[in-house]
Amino acid sequence: MRKTITVVLALMMVATLAVANDHGGPPAGPGGPGEPGHGVEADGHLSVAADGTVVVVRAAASSTTSNPMAEVIAIRGGAIAWSATLPSPRADVQISGSQVIEVTDTTASGASSPTTTLTALALSNGAQAWTLNITGRVTDLNPYSGGTYAVVIIPAATTGGTPTRNLVAISPTGTVTSTVAF
Repeated sequence: MRKTITVVLALMMVATLAVANDHGGPPAGPGGPGEPGHGVEADGHLSVAADGTVVVVRAAASSTTSNPMAEVIAIRGGAIAWSATLPSPRADVQISGSQVIEVTDTTASGASSPTTTLTALALSNGAQAWTLNITGRVTDLNPYSGGTYAVVIIPAATTGGTPTRNLVAISPTGTVTSTVAF
């Protein structure tokens, strides 16, 4: 009995360490959503919607600017259904219900607080459904039955201060329905 308890406790400790080291979400540059596994990142991962649509992101060259960009591609029934060019070369997208949500750090140069822009594209045709600006850095997106949860971190206003962490609920129409500090 004692050996069984020891083994169970050891397995629980290993699982706890594994969870503690998983930051969630795909990388999107400094301060962007976590690491591979929770969304779609440029040139590396894909995500599958409930209807079977596959969403992938790839680097894209712009013919009009020297800035690198990314492209979201939706594949349905073995063919490309639509594609959309994103302004960030480190695109981070998450499927949430009938939308593909892109996270972009839109912090202005010299700004004292970061800003993140969320842009939703319709999964059916790639058309922009809504855009939402959030004060702070979105570090994770998770869909739920009523929309999408975003974890937002606002850096401390003073050196050595504590950052503010919020759980923000966003409706399928792009409005904030609740914010809870944690």
